[in-house]
Amino acid sequence: MGRVNEYVFCLAERAAEIAGTPIKAEWIYCQWAHETGQFTSELMQSNHNLGGLCQVEENDSAQPDGDLYYINFASYEACAEYFGYYLRIYREDGIYEAETLADYVRALKHGGYFGDTMEHYLAGTNMVFEECFSAEKEVTVDD
Repeated sequence: MGRVNEYVFCLAERAAEIAGTPIKAEWIYCQWAHETGQFTSELMQSNHNLGGLCQVEENDSAQPDGDLYYINFASYEACAEYFGYYLRIYREDGIYEAETLADYVRALKHGGYFGDTMEHYLAGTNMVFEECFSAEKEVTVDD
């Protein structure tokens, strides 16, 4: 039985609305769950950063495996709005032709969003999708 964090799912819906069709809130939710270790990472808690989003401007949140710095958002809502607009840069990578979570992740990989292997990243997002959104499983919502 899957458990969905209702608050984070509402944020994913907002990001998907801004990004536009066909981006689905479920895909964004799965991505954020994977990026944040099921919404438990220090980066999420301290920077309101749901997706490991980075910037070139220096701050106190240096990315450990690169020359970039994690964005420190004022709120989760600000992160979700930014993320919706941010996804638009993957248009040339095929994100707007995505029909499945795998297509969505493939477009992100092609655009350089993550350095992980496609197989590992997709396995992580698929695990969340199966747990939370699979039609065969009952979905419950946390308060």
